[in-house]
Amino acid sequence: MDMLRSEDEGITLSLTKEEFYTLANCVNETLEAVQDWEFSTRVGVDRSFAVELRSALGNIARSL
Repeated sequence: MDMLRSEDEGITLSLTKEEFYTLANCVNETLEAVQDWEFSTRVGVDRSFAVELRSALGNIARSL
């Protein structure tokens, strides 16, 4: 994994497919394993954000 660019609102990363799928799987497993009541405390974002992220990662995965 390499960081290509860092700006105020975001970063651009270069990932291998293995790295991408690992991160996507981690998001999915976190959504499955962490209960709603503790999600934002343990993960640092609301569950709805993680659901949207999983969807976006899924869209990318389907195009690979």
